[in-house]
Amino acid sequence: MILESVLYVTTNQQPSVCAPEIWQCSPSIIIAGPNNFYPEPQVSEPAAPVENVPLSPNPAISPPLAPPKPKVAPPPIIPSGNLSQPRLTKQADIIAAQRAWKYFERNWNLQTGLVNSVDNLPWTTWWDQGSALLGIHAAQQLGLLPTDLFRQRMNTLLRTLETLPLPATGLPNKAYSTHTAQMRKLNDSPDPQGKSGWSVLDLARFLLALHILRSHYPEYSDRINHIVARWNLAKLVKDGWLNGAIPASGGRFREVQEGRLGYEQYAAYSLKLWNIHAAKALAHPPVETVQVDGVTLLIDRRNLKNSGATNYLTNDPYLLWGLEMGWTDMVKPQVQNLLKVQAQRFKRTGILTAVNEDSLDRPPYFLYYSVYANGQPWQATSVREKTYAHLRFISTKAAFSWYALMPDDPYSKKLRDFVQNLASKNNGYFSGQYENQQLGINSSLDVNTNAAILESLLYQARNKRPLIF
Repeated sequence: MILESVLYVTTNQQPSVCAPEIWQCSPSIIIAGPNNFYPEPQVSEPAAPVENVPLSPNPAISPPLAPPKPKVAPPPIIPSGNLSQPRLTKQADIIAAQRAWKYFERNWNLQTGLVNSVDNLPWTTWWDQGSALLGIHAAQQLGLLPTDLFRQRMNTLLRTLETLPLPATGLPNKAYSTHTAQMRKLNDSPDPQGKSGWSVLDLARFLLALHILRSHYPEYSDRINHIVARWNLAKLVKDGWLNGAIPASGGRFREVQEGRLGYEQYAAYSLKLWNIHAAKALAHPPVETVQVDGVTLLIDRRNLKNSGATNYLTNDPYLLWGLEMGWTDMVKPQVQNLLKVQAQRFKRTGILTAVNEDSLDRPPYFLYYSVYANGQPWQATSVREKTYAHLRFISTKAAFSWYALMPDDPYSKKLRDFVQNLASKNNGYFSGQYENQQLGINSSLDVNTNAAILESLLYQARNKRPLIF
């Protein structure tokens, strides 16, 4: 069982181990969550928070070079003939799958096989391409994507990856153009020499997706292994911790620890599928317990004040972990309490709550909405560490995922019913709806939302069998 040891230390009340030099850093050095698009110029200071009001139950929808590389681990043998082709049977699920697939039809670049991170923006990170690949896999499995078209576009993507320009680091740059597959910065400006560094969190998600692809489609296994063998995977872990890189002076890079509780373990287990072991990230996350609305939760002790990065406690890594790799008993108490505390907030305030990291349709264009972050509950924080309480939102992908993973929970059913129609007629699902009714729908369209919806529907159709199997 690949997830057996996570949170062992915390659940047994043993002391956490984290060397101070790993996480006592200056601000903006450690990376807490996945990389995301943030345009320039910087936005102005956020407005003062406004009081939240309950959501309407029926939203109106407007259509609108390197050390030696580790050996590549072979994929597990998937027994043949024991799984029938998954199929959706409920009309609401069929409609949802068709709506989510619209995003891919609109944003899949035929010349590269890459999918835009956000609607009509020819730019991507590897976290987003991991989402894209799993969304495409789900669509093929659910019968939305004909086999011949799937093969044609997979061949295009694999050709792109086989010739992908790499920086001197030997690892993919943080961002690329989806039109040309050339290196870009996180603000979508050119980065011809690949000076943006690498994100281990992003690459771990993409490697997980590649693993699922090579496992379910063995005809691509050799090509995928050859692609990954080009990459300097040894750099992704350092001293047992997840290791990324940010730009430094003189065109050099500064290697930094990445990840906070949830994201860190999700990425570490993804890397383990490729024989890359971040032992300390798995066995010794520095955690403590907090109470939010009377619910006990584990949080990362590395917060903005003592480490330079926010300790987001949000749904995304736990939901993806469940859908893609499956939870073990060790992590289930944390997961169950995450859902419970959001239901408690709804009961207390009347505000339907499903937190997440998500893109926005207005500045700052991306927020981490967390159950708890930097000593405070219900924080909505930008990548530049500013708070935007007035932009809290219900996340469409979180609602779909919670229902898929916990269909018998009445609150997850309430979430799913609310977001069922939060979609554009022709462009896919919106990221969500703002908690402040006056702001309405968060009409941003992105690959992570629509891919997670397809993943959750495939998980349901496979009778709660994680995608990795």
